[in-house]
Amino acid sequence: MNTPAEPQVGDQGPDTVLADLRASVADMRATARWITAAAAGVGALVLAGGPLVVVKDLDDAGDVVAAVGGMLLAVVGVVWVVWRASEVLSPRTATLDDLGSPELNGLRKLIDRSPADFYGPHATGPAELRRERRLRLAVAARLESLLARESDPARVRVLTHEAAVARRNAQLIQRLQQRLLAWIHAWQVRQSLVRARRDTLLASLLILTGAVLCVTAPLDAKEKPTVVYVCGTGATAPPKGLHVQEDPCAR
Repeated sequence: MNTPAEPQVGDQGPDTVLADLRASVADMRATARWITAAAAGVGALVLAGGPLVVVKDLDDAGDVVAAVGGMLLAVVGVVWVVWRASEVLSPRTATLDDLGSPELNGLRKLIDRSPADFYGPHATGPAELRRERRLRLAVAARLESLLARESDPARVRVLTHEAAVARRNAQLIQRLQQRLLAWIHAWQVRQSLVRARRDTLLASLLILTGAVLCVTAPLDAKEKPTVVYVCGTGATAPPKGLHVQEDPCAR
């Protein structure tokens, strides 16, 4: 005989746990979109504003190389941020087998603290959860098959009740599976966002380095040209308007 693990499962409203998990995924993806927009804005500023500021002061090949190198560093940093953030926004397919991946080690530790909250009272893992649902569905199908051939009113009532209980238990296990899949999906998105935040910090340093290199390219120290005066032996009058003390050939 089947005992419902949760009373009146079929009469419950929308699953609030599923709704919360899906809302958290939406929030994390909104954060990733904000990171992408910020990186794109910085990239536009560097590419549009940088050359306009320094181009008039680039007076040798070294300045040009430094400015172009700085811009390339900044662009690489921006592309890096956008690429990492796009992983959070990309569609994902979660399966129960993904729970064994190293990326979900934190989720497994959370489940180990209270397995019954994730697998129900009769299962200890995803495989047992699938097997339990198949068993409940098989029991319900068997009871409904017996019910179709039964003519005794008393037995019909008993079989109808037992089949309904088996169906409700199967629905409960299906809900647990859906919750577990939602947890896996949300955790995958969370890990992608963690990587995006970490790489955004590193890429910000790269962008800052590139911007500084680009802006300071014209400020490198340059040697002043050396003026060599050649004085003749003949006495010549200094040019008009030139004072004697300013004439390097004056004796």
